[in-house]
Amino acid sequence: MLRKDFILCKTRNLLNEFIRPITTVADKPRQRFLRQTLKAILLSGSLVVTELAFFIHDKCSDRFYTLKRLLNHLTSTRGDLTPVVTAYHQTIRRFIQPDTPILIDVTDIAKPRARKMKYLKLVYDGSESRLVPGYWCVEVYAHLKNKRILPLVMDTFGIDDPAAKSMNCRIISAIETVNKDFSGNGIWVADRGFDRLNLLETWISQSCNFVVRQRGDRCVVTPNGVRIIVSDLVEHLRQQRATTAVRCNVVFCKVRLPDNPKSLYVVSSWLPGKDRPLILLTSMVVENIEQAGDVIRHYKQRWVCEEAGRFLKSHVGLERFRIRRYEAIQRLVILAMLAMAFLTWILLRSRQLAGSIFSLTSRFRKKSKFVYYRLLDGLQEFGRLYRLRLGKIPLEPLENG
Repeated sequence: MLRKDFILCKTRNLLNEFIRPITTVADKPRQRFLRQTLKAILLSGSLVVTELAFFIHDKCSDRFYTLKRLLNHLTSTRGDLTPVVTAYHQTIRRFIQPDTPILIDVTDIAKPRARKMKYLKLVYDGSESRLVPGYWCVEVYAHLKNKRILPLVMDTFGIDDPAAKSMNCRIISAIETVNKDFSGNGIWVADRGFDRLNLLETWISQSCNFVVRQRGDRCVVTPNGVRIIVSDLVEHLRQQRATTAVRCNVVFCKVRLPDNPKSLYVVSSWLPGKDRPLILLTSMVVENIEQAGDVIRHYKQRWVCEEAGRFLKSHVGLERFRIRRYEAIQRLVILAMLAMAFLTWILLRSRQLAGSIFSLTSRFRKKSKFVYYRLLDGLQEFGRLYRLRLGKIPLEPLENG
């Protein structure tokens, strides 16, 4: 039989354990705001302030007061969440090991009906395959064992924002922040959109391990001093491998950039049914087929960040907020990041609690491979059935149940 009191008590304790060290850098009003909004985002699956207010219970029952207080926190000059994110990094840094894949990507936050929002600009909406008004968001995740995803950075910006400068500057800022807060641990994994010289130079200058997919048009220098386009190098290596008795669809070679003496490695593989090979540039040492296979496996884990971004948009409401203030949008995205981080905290800290919440998952979610859908669905179902309060309010069953 499901122990409702166990789920309530354990979830409340884990929430306190997760959020207490994060909120120590904030004053008491901000601590209360973070605790209440994190609970409300999890139970509502939304970033709409009016929907969040429904799950926030103040001593004052006036809903207008609650809405006004939430909006003030989101727009106040004192509501900067940068210290909170830094404290969050310090809390989770023990989970980031030297071999932990750190996945980086840039996603869009589409607002197709917006017209006069601050720094609004056209972005490419991948789900609709068209340009729409919106904002860009640099997202960084740590991929732990068993597909546990820890979001590290969710940096939302408008390309016209003078503080943003450019997309490359925001990406470099995210890389430097994560590298500093986690003492250089982790292996950066990025798609071909990050095959830019200034980004590679950032990773090399900070002695980061990285795996970046190549477009194929980059010029590299081989150990014998020959300058060659990386796609031509891969084809040459493939022809050399074809003349040997060893059959393998993976080739690798030591190279360097034309203006940098740092040793890098090109790893390439041919997937069945694909005409173009997968080409990766990495700072990891690759001297045999096994090490080349490790590099390819690291890159394949990058696709988990696509699933994480889809989860945040579809089940946490990353694109459905109804607020116009630029600063408020940035803070709402950070709150969504912390909400997903708490779900990961449950998976890491209490398998028993996660199993109990999974038992409440609707039958439509039980076959989902990405466990965050099941976990959030079960948590919301528990809150709906038993009016879960992740604070001081005790468990109260519904009148009809």
